[in-house]
Amino acid sequence: MNAVQLISRDIGKAMAVQTKVIDYMTGFFVEKGFKWLLPVMLSSITDPLWPDPAASKMRAPEIEAYGSKLKLMHSMILHKQFAVSMGLDRIFILSPNIRLEERDRDDGRHAYEFTQLDFEIAHASMDDVIGLIEELISGLFGEMREPVGEILGREVPRVRPPFRRFTLEEIKAEFGDEDEASRIMEEPFWITDISREFYDREDPEKPGHFRNYDLILPEGYGEVSSGGEREWQYDVIIRKLRESGLSLEAFKPYLEVAKAGLLKPTAGAGIGVERLVRYMVGAKHIAEVQPFPRIPGVPAVI
Repeated sequence: MNAVQLISRDIGKAMAVQTKVIDYMTGFFVEKGFKWLLPVMLSSITDPLWPDPAASKMRAPEIEAYGSKLKLMHSMILHKQFAVSMGLDRIFILSPNIRLEERDRDDGRHAYEFTQLDFEIAHASMDDVIGLIEELISGLFGEMREPVGEILGREVPRVRPPFRRFTLEEIKAEFGDEDEASRIMEEPFWITDISREFYDREDPEKPGHFRNYDLILPEGYGEVSSGGEREWQYDVIIRKLRESGLSLEAFKPYLEVAKAGLLKPTAGAGIGVERLVRYMVGAKHIAEVQPFPRIPGVPAVI
C-alpha cells in the first residue's frame, strides 16, 4: 500500500463509531468520579511485558533527553501506581503505547502503536474491577446498537453481567486455548489466574495463583482488556522481579517508592480502544480502524 492508497480508503464509518465509543467510555469514568490524567510518553521505566507468556520478545526504544535515557512507553501501569500513591485514588488515561513486537504471523489483532483506556483504583479488588468493566461494556454495547446498525448494518449483541469466568487452566481444558474459546463463545468472557508480569498480585491464600483477568471478545476477536490487582509490598516485588530475571536497577525509581512504603494496594485494567472499535465495526484487521496503520513487521507508509 502506498500513500495514495492509504488516504483513499473509506475509514469514515469506523471513525464515527470510534468517536462514539471514546465519548461513552470517557463519560462513564468521569461520571464515576475518576480523574482524567494526561498520558506519559517517555520514562526511565515502563512495563517490561515480561514474563507474560502471551507476549513475544519486545524492545523498548530509548532516546537521550537532557542527560537521561528514556524509553518509549509500553504501558503506564507503573505510573498509574505512582499516581494513586500521590492521592489520586481513581484515575483514567487515554494512553498511547508503543510495543515493537517480533511476531511470526499477523493475526489482525496486534498493532505496535495503539491506545488504551487505562484506569486504576486505590484499595480495589479483582471483583470490583471486573464488575466495573462489565457495567461499562454492557452499557456501551446497548448504547452502540442503534448507531452501529445505522452506520454499518452490524448487530451489536445485548450482553448482561455477570460474564462467564474461566481460569486459564479451565480454558485450556475446555477449549484448548484462548483463541479457540474466543471463536466458540457468543458473548464476552473472562480469563483469570494468568502467570505473567511481576506487578500482578499473587493470591496470598493460594501461592502460584494470580488475581488478574483478561476480557475476551467473541467471534474470534480475542482479548480487549487486561488487568489485575497489583503488588505493593517491597519484599514481594523484589522477590518477583528476581524470579522473573529482571534487572532491579531498571526499576530503581519504582523500588524506591515501594521501599518507602508509599505504594498502595490498587487494581485496574487497560481497554484496547482500536481492538474494541474493530469488534464494533466487524473489521477483519485492526489496520481497517487505524487511519495510519502500525502493524508489526509491516513498514509504516506515513
